[in-house]
Amino acid sequence: RVAVAAGAGDQAAGAVGAGVIAPGSASLSLGTSGVLFAADDAFRPNPERAMHAFCHCLPGTWHQMAVILSAASCLAWIRAATGAESEAALLAEIEAADRVEPGLLFLPYLSGERTPHNDAGASGAFVGLSGGTDRAALGRAVLEGVAFAFADCHDVLAEAGAKLDEISVIGGGARSALWGRILASALGRPLVYREAGEVGPALGAARLARLCVGDERPESVCTPPPILRVAEPDPALRDHYVSMLASFRELYRRLRRSPA
Repeated sequence: RVAVAAGAGDQAAGAVGAGVIAPGSASLSLGTSGVLFAADDAFRPNPERAMHAFCHCLPGTWHQMAVILSAASCLAWIRAATGAESEAALLAEIEAADRVEPGLLFLPYLSGERTPHNDAGASGAFVGLSGGTDRAALGRAVLEGVAFAFADCHDVLAEAGAKLDEISVIGGGARSALWGRILASALGRPLVYREAGEVGPALGAARLARLCVGDERPESVCTPPPILRVAEPDPALRDHYVSMLASFRELYRRLRRSPA
């Protein structure tokens, strides 16, 4: 006989891999798309702001989920568009330049957007270009634009009553310390990086299989992996980003297409 464990999509499995199973714990998935996922003990929807609310994959638990449709895919796009050798090389170039251009903004809506707009017609945009704008500046604006989209997700979850006491970063984009610092500064809160963060869903699926064939409790199996590092908000960046986030949100409103 072969036991079959079922009941988890990729995000819920990734959350289990990161130990996100109780209220107060959350994960930020930085993959092709982006997800901010919060565990909960009750159904707390926010449909007006395009937030998902589902049963979690463990008994008696729920989760809330805010989704952006383009995250690390934006980095892949700007790498290809500017001819950088690789994404790692572009990130190194951005970090070496080490500058913020407050007037340069990027809307990361390359595939429309879900949270908070639920707008299939939303499109990407750069605003604030000048003759001095180079590849590093464009790349950094992309990282910041994705971070601002996650800040929107954070606010939507908070509006629905989600507790976000600790946020663990998972997904391929979790490898970039620079992006982590930008994200932490845009959200205004620390982000935790754990062992096996880039393979969280696979670890979560293995944990669910273990629970299926044994008699262990979820809280003893689905523990948070050891912390590798914590990305803290940079106070100077945070000051810049509060103003830039307001401009980012206004830019979407101004560029939004009217319904046909």
